[in-house]
Amino acid sequence: MNHGKLALAAVAAFALALTAQAAAPGVTDKEILIGQDVDLTGAIAVRMKPLNQAADAYFEKVNAAGGVHGRKIRILRIDSANKPDKTKENLKVFEKEGVFAMWAVSGTGNTAAALPTLTEKGIPLIASTSGADAFFLKKNPMLFNLKAGYGDEIRRMMVHLKDSYTTRVGIVYVDNGFGKEALKTAQESIKANNLELAGVAGHKEDKSDIDAAVKKVADTKPAAVLALTLSGPAPDVIAAYAKTGQKTQLFALSIVAADALYKSIGDKSRGVIVTQVVPYPQDRTNQVVREYQDLVIPKGVKDFSHAGVEGYIYAKTLVEGLQAGGKNLTRESLVAGMEKMQRDFGGMKMAFSPTSHNGSDFVEITMIGREGKLVR
Repeated sequence: MNHGKLALAAVAAFALALTAQAAAPGVTDKEILIGQDVDLTGAIAVRMKPLNQAADAYFEKVNAAGGVHGRKIRILRIDSANKPDKTKENLKVFEKEGVFAMWAVSGTGNTAAALPTLTEKGIPLIASTSGADAFFLKKNPMLFNLKAGYGDEIRRMMVHLKDSYTTRVGIVYVDNGFGKEALKTAQESIKANNLELAGVAGHKEDKSDIDAAVKKVADTKPAAVLALTLSGPAPDVIAAYAKTGQKTQLFALSIVAADALYKSIGDKSRGVIVTQVVPYPQDRTNQVVREYQDLVIPKGVKDFSHAGVEGYIYAKTLVEGLQAGGKNLTRESLVAGMEKMQRDFGGMKMAFSPTSHNGSDFVEITMIGREGKLVR
């Protein structure tokens, strides 16, 4: 046996392993750099603030405990203002800075703008706030969805309407990538449940034509209206409908941020039914909610929110994925680690596989009650 050759081979293998590790963009001995293209000033900024606040608190806790395999997580956060063209420009910055992976990208149009580049470059995206069917019905090798899709929420609404013998449905939608995708899903679901589409109208993201859009739908006198809009315009849509005087049951998706909606327009939001994709944020009997509350209370958070719980779950899942990626972390090992994940965070299950990158199908229906409190 030639011990000299064996020793040289071992040294070469070790050197190769170090080279592979060093070659992973955004990964050093001390840090993992994660990019986040996020709306900080646009139509969904109000929802992203508590989401990021809860996530940052979790990352801070993980880093204080030594990080992931000795590396601390650093989030490079750049404002997209919910504009897809801005996301495309931001991606150039992220690539220049050498981020290891992307996380919690906000916006349907923004996610759609980012995915071609991320897929081509082999950069994983762990979580998007978008639930558009386009990202759920066909697996993208780089995208991992950490919540139920808009299709799941809308279909749950339609079943509720059918069960309550509500047949005539109207739709007010925001005329952007998210709204068009949600509208298509809603129209298909209305047809599948043998309901009648009474009226449809879109409004601009800048909110300039909301009154006209709402009036067009209200004039058809539907029994229920789906407000397929974002957290920024949502208060104006709900308030505009209240002004019509029509006694109509209003429905909205989780992304309207029910707590922010109530803070903006008060009792005008009372009675609005909102689907949710994470557990009830006041329920301390739920483990993941209890962990979230205990984490953000020392940060001065007094108003618990679904967006906050979502942010906590997003951060926790990213950390789990990075840990599963191993000490010699690469983008490939992160993807492999995510695809093996089968976790119950305590009231919120997250499970992926090589054939499915949709981690959760949790949807429940809530209604905004007195003083903005949600009723389940």
